[in-house]
Parts: sequence; C-alpha cells; structure tokens
Amino acid sequence: MSLRNQRNQRLEEVMKGRFISKVLAAAGTDVDETIQSVMDTAGFQSDFWRDRSMTVAGSKLEYRHLKVHRFHDMPTRKTKSGSIRKKRNAIHNKIVYGHLNDIARELSIGYTDATIAEISKMEGNI
Repeated sequence: MSLRNQRNQRLEEVMKGRFISKVLAAAGTDVDETIQSVMDTAGFQSDFWRDRSMTVAGSKLEYRHLKVHRFHDMPTRKTKSGSIRKKRNAIHNKIVYGHLNDIARELSIGYTDATIAEISKMEGNI
C-alpha cells in the first residue's frame, strides 16, 4: 500500500471517529435535557436528583448516575405499610432506551458525503 493510500485511509478513520463523537455528544446532550425536563415537571428539584454526568470519550458515550435513578422507573413499589403503589414518572429507563434507536440509526446511515464535507470544512482538513 502506498503512502498516499495509507494517509487517505487514516484520514477516513479520523473523519469517522469525529462523526461518531459528534453524534454521541449530541445524543448525550439530548438525553440529559430530556431527563432534566421530565424531572423538572415531575417535581424532582433537589440536587440529589441532579447527580448524573454524561461524557464522550472517542466512540464511547458514558452516562453515570445513582442507582436510585434507574430503579425509580420500576412500575410499582411496596410502601413501609405493605401497600403497593404505582409509579407515574419515568426518569431514566424509558428515556435512555428510547434514544438508543435514534443513535443506532444516525450512526448507521448518517455518515454521508455531505456529513464528510461538513466535518472537513469545520476542521479545515481538505
């Protein structure tokens, strides 16, 4: 393989990596904003419920939260008196897993020539 072909292949890999990072960062922001808006309307105002973070490192989106945030979405809970109450507010599972299809779709079909041109224009590579 010639040096020119190696450089073009490496540029292509870098462009794909930037596209993936861009998609994951946008999806992470969207997930966090959706969770925050649901929590605000449901009355979760304390800092305890805001203890979460979203980071993108390369091709990995990491969402950190407290366990209670995930288990809050269980459909029912048993109270101390023994009665069972239905829960109404989904603040984690439904929102996070609802965005997964959008992320997968964008990653599978979103890398087009127009996207490559936009990324290269932003970065000034070509």
